[in-house]
Amino acid sequence: MAEAGPGGTVPTAADQALPGTPSWYSVLHDSQFMFAAVCELDGRLLTANLLAVEGRGFDRAAQLGRMFWDTGWWTGSAEVQDRVRRWCLQVAAGGEPVRAVTEFFLADGTRRVADFTLQLVRERERPQYLLATGMDITDRLDSERTVAEARAAGAEASALRRIAATRARDLEVLRETEAKLSRTLAISERVLANVADGIYGLDADGRVEFLNPSAVRLTGYPAAQQLGHDQHGLIHGHRRDGSPYPREECPVWRALRTGRTVVADDEVFWRSDGTAMPVEMVVVPTLEDGVQTGVVVSFRDLSERRAAQQQSAELAELSARAASERALSDRLQQSLLTPPPEPDHLQIAVRYRPAAHEAQVGGDWYDAFLQPDGATVLVIGDVVGHDSSAAAAMGQLRGLLRALAYDSDGGPAAVLTRAERAARGLAVSAMATGVVARVERHPDVPVSGMRLLRWSNAGHLPPLLLAPDGTVTELATRPELMLGIDPDAPRTDHVADLPDHHTLLLVTDGLVERRDIDLDEGTARLVEALRDLGDRPLEDLLDTVLDRLLPDAGADDVAIVAVRTFPEDRPRPPEAGPNRVPPGVD
Repeated sequence: MAEAGPGGTVPTAADQALPGTPSWYSVLHDSQFMFAAVCELDGRLLTANLLAVEGRGFDRAAQLGRMFWDTGWWTGSAEVQDRVRRWCLQVAAGGEPVRAVTEFFLADGTRRVADFTLQLVRERERPQYLLATGMDITDRLDSERTVAEARAAGAEASALRRIAATRARDLEVLRETEAKLSRTLAISERVLANVADGIYGLDADGRVEFLNPSAVRLTGYPAAQQLGHDQHGLIHGHRRDGSPYPREECPVWRALRTGRTVVADDEVFWRSDGTAMPVEMVVVPTLEDGVQTGVVVSFRDLSERRAAQQQSAELAELSARAASERALSDRLQQSLLTPPPEPDHLQIAVRYRPAAHEAQVGGDWYDAFLQPDGATVLVIGDVVGHDSSAAAAMGQLRGLLRALAYDSDGGPAAVLTRAERAARGLAVSAMATGVVARVERHPDVPVSGMRLLRWSNAGHLPPLLLAPDGTVTELATRPELMLGIDPDAPRTDHVADLPDHHTLLLVTDGLVERRDIDLDEGTARLVEALRDLGDRPLEDLLDTVLDRLLPDAGADDVAIVAVRTFPEDRPRPPEAGPNRVPPGVD
């Protein structure tokens, strides 16, 4: 969070950037999930968001104005520094955008790894800025570890209850044992010196006759300051809230008065430094020739146990809130991820698998619907972030894209541009990747011939085209900006033939990305998993891919939409299901 400046004002994104920084940067400034930096074309750093600078321990003033490759993120390694410099020069000269896994460094020199992207931002069709974005891959491991610890803490809470029951039984045994103690014979010097609990011997008036080293260590009072003094007045004379604790209500004096063993599990001793120490105690009367001569007090410091119990309660509450948030977002997502249509001679299948962790609520979505002219529109997208806000933004973007695509004669690129401008005007300030695709009849080929696929990609994984023989074609195109950065960014329609019996797959990165493999390796694994599935029924194909790549739920949500084409001059195959289309569609 930004600190207040002079006069109590809070610095804005513009206040923390050099002149010339574009206005759209403010969307990235407070991002909690993505590093972002904006540079001039020569590489001079204009600004970077809070997560990248203050969040990594750097002084903002010391970084702004430096060449990007000379900033603290890269100077921990000359090799990394030179690599980043070459990337900047390459992209600034109009080269392809860069996406790579690379090392970077925190201010204290700690080496980290980021999924890094560097691309050119144009304004009015002219190159203006270098935009660097990235995500710290190691944070995923930290997130999973945190959730694992939370679950372990939940198990710990149950264990503490069992320990408490065992402790009660132990205390009963201790009472029976200590009832046999006397001041002179029951406690040897060796036991007193080695037992972890504090032990006092008090006379009939409550004065300290002996104490073990643990009682000195736990209370902070030297033995000389306790021997011969009233124990209650010294360490037990006030309640937890600081109010006086009457002697007659003290468990020690109750044991002295009644001659019976007293167990108390919610008392407070006061240390020499004035701090309170929660304790449980057992007070056992001592007898000589049948006459009570005092008591032996055994006490245990409960500070760590109370802290663990409080932590367990807080983690349980956090887990419950996260589960509730996850359930709410899941319901929102499920209400939006509607069943696909079943147009004539096209089979559409979809899958959505939520992340394993309760806290990881994703913004992945798919969509499939028919336009009034009978063309089939497919959408896949992923809102940046993993919380209920991402899920809500997903719903807004999905609705915008669906409405604009249905009521548009333009291609997918035009739909993306209109949706981004509408989102900006409606203050939907989320960033997302996505692909909009349209399956059309080929205008120059009879009905029995080939279909046409027209698509536009906003920073998302490229579509894959699977042939019946297992050949996989990655429909890769020049990277274009994700949604939410620049509504005027150029967007391009791409066209490819879509032969019969081929399968088109659109997926989100949760299917291919892991903390231990990069995106390219994950995509290669997906391609390999499809090799023998080209002629498999479409529903079986999707289930098999998920089983092969995600035998267990992953760290991120996964969405898939797949389309298989069948010849239009033959009956619709049974595995494609009934022919169901919305009313009003040709």
